[in-house]
Amino acid sequence: MAEVIDALTRNAAGRRVPNIVFTKGGAPGSRKIAAIGCDAVGIDWTTDLAAARQAVDGRVALQGNLDPAALFASPEILRAETLRVLASYGEGAGHVFNLGHGITPDVDPERVAVLVDPVQSYAVGLALRSGAVRARPGGTGSRKAT
Repeated sequence: MAEVIDALTRNAAGRRVPNIVFTKGGAPGSRKIAAIGCDAVGIDWTTDLAAARQAVDGRVALQGNLDPAALFASPEILRAETLRVLASYGEGAGHVFNLGHGITPDVDPERVAVLVDPVQSYAVGLALRSGAVRARPGGTGSRKAT
């Protein structure tokens, strides 16, 4: 895998091109995968995100890991599972929320919309607590001026 990562384009048009390595069931090797030069490791839904975070020790970002089957659950269960995944990573940078292994064509697009709101709300809440944004009237956040 390291040879593949080394062969990837890392810069294009003056911008850095990040890469993510995903291997189904690859959690036991996530420490080694994090050391091959990738920017992020994709984590499938069978892996405890907190354990994966500990294994990579901040060397790379993590992407994942909602069970795609959750998209067939009720909206309440889908929201709860989405929040469980977010909480399992914990606070701090380096998590790209995503499904833990793709989406099937028979998923109702409205189900995807159901999971977007808790992800955005969670992210805004973290940003408010960290001071990256400040609350505006009406409950939305705005970035601090830099």
